[in-house]
Amino acid sequence: MKKQWIKTKLVAGLMGILLLVTGCSAQTPANSSGNPSAVKDEVIVAVGGEKESGYDPCTGWGSHGTPLFQSKLLDTDTNNQLKNDLATGYKVSEDGLTWTFTIRDDVICHDGEKLTARDVAFTYNKTKENGISTIDLTLLDKAEATNDATVVFHMKSPMSTFVYQTAALGIVPEHAYSDPAAYAQAPIGSGPYKFVQWDKGQQLIVEANEQYYGGKPPFKRLVLLFLSDDAAYAALQAGQVDVAKISENLAVKGMSGYNLVDCKTNDFRTVALPVQKPGETSKEGYLIGNEVTSDPAIRKALANGINRQKIIDTVLNGYGEVAYTIAQGLPWDNKEVILTDGNVEAAKQILEDAGWVDTNGDAIREKNGLKAEFKLIYASDDSTRQSISMAFSEQAKVFGINVITEGLSSADRNPRKHKDAFMLGGGDYNPTPVYNALYGPYAAKGGWYNIVAYNNETVDKYLKAAIAATTQEEANQYWQKAQWDGTTGGSILGDAPYIYIVNISHLYFVRDGISIGEQKIHPHDHGFAVLGNIMDWSSVK
Repeated sequence: MKKQWIKTKLVAGLMGILLLVTGCSAQTPANSSGNPSAVKDEVIVAVGGEKESGYDPCTGWGSHGTPLFQSKLLDTDTNNQLKNDLATGYKVSEDGLTWTFTIRDDVICHDGEKLTARDVAFTYNKTKENGISTIDLTLLDKAEATNDATVVFHMKSPMSTFVYQTAALGIVPEHAYSDPAAYAQAPIGSGPYKFVQWDKGQQLIVEANEQYYGGKPPFKRLVLLFLSDDAAYAALQAGQVDVAKISENLAVKGMSGYNLVDCKTNDFRTVALPVQKPGETSKEGYLIGNEVTSDPAIRKALANGINRQKIIDTVLNGYGEVAYTIAQGLPWDNKEVILTDGNVEAAKQILEDAGWVDTNGDAIREKNGLKAEFKLIYASDDSTRQSISMAFSEQAKVFGINVITEGLSSADRNPRKHKDAFMLGGGDYNPTPVYNALYGPYAAKGGWYNIVAYNNETVDKYLKAAIAATTQEEANQYWQKAQWDGTTGGSILGDAPYIYIVNISHLYFVRDGISIGEQKIHPHDHGFAVLGNIMDWSSVK
């Protein structure tokens, strides 16, 4: 009966007649004690988008955020520092070719079976075989368990970023993975919560893993609802959810009985600007290059002239932090990469010096008969990207560049990704995005890596050196030089292929009496990221 009750409540909520169907008080969530001050056994969270592909880490589940059902070798804390999860320790050989991890011996899977190093080796070998883009195991040769508590990773060549993959990949028990498709629909792991049911398009229900090695989970049951921001807000108004992801526009309206929690992120928004002139075609058959954005002066003018803080204040209602780089605030960020925000006079001077002038009085600059005009594509179903794109366009007009915004579906966006500017989002606690955005051999080679077709041999040398480094300190120096070495680089001080604008906030309304703890820095993944510290959540008596 509980399953049907929750489903009925959800459907009714979306129809705006929730109270009539359930007959319960607007401030009494499902399966609570009926006493608002009581410790809750169940928490209902509107997490936003659904993971339609399922919950298999070997195909990408949980790599941005938390796998929830599965454990990882390492994890990150609230200060973005790596810490042990399954692992009790690790060491790296001097040549960087062998990583040896030891793991806990008290880890029990949801089905009662013990999890061992063999499951870890199986997971990494299977994920490498799958070749997923969100977990980079390209330089892993193989993983092998030498005993139940030790797993050894053999690398083809040194890979400094491997340690960050171990904080992203959830471990799958081999005995439960005979049918990968079935596993994705009903996962088994050793994480703090175990799978109960998935009503596609509606909700995911999970229950506490009472044998979890990390302690007793704070709630017996979580109901995770797949609701749009507007639907989540309606559910909040009816008092039918405890925690809900919400947009910036809805956040400023407030909500009686709830606190607004502003979660800081590495979730950037950037304008990607094609750097090549037109003339080539990608292997996917898409045109590469843009006559206007291929001029460095256009890109540098935008980097200087755009007022990032004004976009945050006016479009995002003050939620978010100014970003100048892909790695803002992270250990591999080059802190020298900074400009005077919104320096319109500098932008005008850059354009003037490069020969971009307004010759006919239409407020749009020209050069050799070419107008300073290009299209900026954004996801048509993302109101935040739309709003940032429109604000970017309005600001560019002030110094004579006409940016034409256009919202497109996923299918329609793809063919345009190498020839038009794009409003992109991304970000993670991992330097790999720096590599993926700037590495020359990735230039317009498929997918969403280096869609601007950027090529800089010096930058490529730094990126290769960063990967090959045998210490994180050495690697970070090369990551920083790839962004700017004082002469060249892939940042706004160098070739400016991307204009980073903001690390957006992830916003949640949280019911009074519930604490979601000190949140980690959220990655690009939004809804499920809030569960990354679920063991720190609580409710008050």
